[in-house]
Amino acid sequence: MTQTPFSYSRLRDRRDKICSRALRPYIGANIVGATVYDICKDIMAELPATVVETALYDSVRVLAGTQMTQEVAADLSWRIAGNIDKLIDGQPVLNWTRQLGDEIVPVVVDAVRPFKRKKSPGFIFSCRALAGSPCPMIFTQFLSRGSCTAISRTLGFSAPWGAYPYSTAMHFVNLLFFAHIEAARSREMPSFATVSASSSMIKINRKLIEVRCRAKPCPDQFEHGCEFCWLGTDQCEFATHKNTYETRDCAACNTEGFFDPKDNGAVCVRCRYLRNHVECAGNADT
Repeated sequence: MTQTPFSYSRLRDRRDKICSRALRPYIGANIVGATVYDICKDIMAELPATVVETALYDSVRVLAGTQMTQEVAADLSWRIAGNIDKLIDGQPVLNWTRQLGDEIVPVVVDAVRPFKRKKSPGFIFSCRALAGSPCPMIFTQFLSRGSCTAISRTLGFSAPWGAYPYSTAMHFVNLLFFAHIEAARSREMPSFATVSASSSMIKINRKLIEVRCRAKPCPDQFEHGCEFCWLGTDQCEFATHKNTYETRDCAACNTEGFFDPKDNGAVCVRCRYLRNHVECAGNADT
């Protein structure tokens, strides 16, 4: 497997330009034959001149007969921005259906949740592919507790005696790394057993890790851990979940607790978090 150069900032900049400049005028429009040509022409204006136009056309024409929604535009922008090298080589970039070969793919951790697989306690990582054939899909990967500890220093955490040691898998949220996707393991979705990280990824990761481990102070001067904070990434870049929580009465602890606004359950975030960890620990001992 070959690892290609990767710049997260350059990727996001190109993705945003494609989405806001080239595709925004088509939001809500039905994509028909003539529209495909117009879309390709506008996208080409945001791409290197070396991109093969027929490859771009073949990447877009699969959308013919559908509507350009905001979600479709976002996915298309990601897929094109994350596969410029393929388009330059004349290869169209399409939705992932199966893994044709081993591939090193840059990913960002979208979410983490405790999970038990057979008798092995661990976590389910939801990873967004930032480039390569799976881009921009979000796929899940189980990592045992031991695996989380093993990869922590690769991603930018310090040794246990250092300034920012690994303590919880929740601190992996929004970290970057290269997932070494293996075709033999990837049946219904991409799967990996090995990870790596570039120096630029570690630099970005450390900015989050240092605050989460309190090597640097919380910008809001909170003393509780980031994994227990009610603020989401919609309000704090160091948060470990997306949505800022709301308060409701919890049926488990009988007090007012924090709930994800998209969660209609009766148990607060902290009680669910602690219950999941206790269940995983109990299964590890059986």
